Amino acid sequence: MKESLQRTLAELTALDGVSGFEQHVVRYLRDAFSKLADRVEVDQMGNVYATREGDPQGPHLMIAAHSDEIGCIVKSIDPQGFLRFDTLGGVRPALLVGRRVKIRGHLGVAGVKSGHLQTPEEQLGVLPTDELYIDVGADSAEEVAAMGIAVGDPVAPHSPLLSFTNSDRLCGKSIDDRIGCAIVVELFRQLAGVPLGGTLHGVICVQEEIGFRGAKVAAYRLHPDYAVVVDTFMAGDTPDVNYYKELPARIGRGPVLLLAHSGHVSHPAVSRYLQQAAARCGVTLQPCTIVGKAGTDSTTIHLSRRGVPTSGIGLARRYSHSPVCTMDIKDAVGATRLLVQFVNDMAQHTDLRFLD
Repeated sequence: MKESLQRTLAELTALDGVSGFEQHVVRYLRDAFSKLADRVEVDQMGNVYATREGDPQGPHLMIAAHSDEIGCIVKSIDPQGFLRFDTLGGVRPALLVGRRVKIRGHLGVAGVKSGHLQTPEEQLGVLPTDELYIDVGADSAEEVAAMGIAVGDPVAPHSPLLSFTNSDRLCGKSIDDRIGCAIVVELFRQLAGVPLGGTLHGVICVQEEIGFRGAKVAAYRLHPDYAVVVDTFMAGDTPDVNYYKELPARIGRGPVLLLAHSGHVSHPAVSRYLQQAAARCGVTLQPCTIVGKAGTDSTTIHLSRRGVPTSGIGLARRYSHSPVCTMDIKDAVGATRLLVQFVNDMAQHTDLRFLD
């Protein structure tokens, strides 16, 4: 399972899919699920729906991840061939400067004034994005046009997935949330040929990074009985974070049970069923909250129609929203095992009430 997850993650992170431009990722996932699901559909927004039919009298479960990554969009091209841009999602200006990017398959660099020419104040400061630019190696706007680059094109980080000496530790761009996508695909692989106690919908949502937009549409369309969102989660195990005061989550210590964030508090019944599944399959959970600092697609899913009981599983990663997100693949193995058990327990998920 570990090798399969890592291979899928490498293939997914090699694709660019900035919010609103997830076509390459969506196409990959549609094709992957077509071999594993009874039915695969892509809606007009780009959400992917993979459905396994089980007991028609059983519950309908939605397990969701998101396909998009943070990035930028070209807003102008100056006469010298430099690109100006807007950001899409939580892009940090300090993490842009000097980075390699890709635009329509072409290499670019987020330009920066030479350190030899910077004033002491400039060396210590962070330039806002409207003062940054992208160099694609062109000398004129005409050369840029000849490359096929135009206003409105997406700009993605160029940072391939790499392994550390500890080969379970991986870093690269778009781990948020391609690892969630890889887990949902692997879940369907592990469940191939297994009778289900209900209907399973694996959903990969678009535009999470710019407002949980795809998930809102997907939840309304499916109207599931309950849902679990799989996404990455900040790690609190680096020297600059107080583990106990700020964020008690470590990479390599198992999946996170996300109990509350800025847009959602986990439903008690779904959290209870996840904890029971973890106990049955021997997976250690890290219970966490992150109120006021982050959110996931559960923000909109749980509010759909009459309300959808929802909880979340997180994959701890260091250096979030950077081109060098760092995670431990063993956490993804644990999350997959947990979800396999959770799905196998569907027939027992008969009480989704808020009150006992």
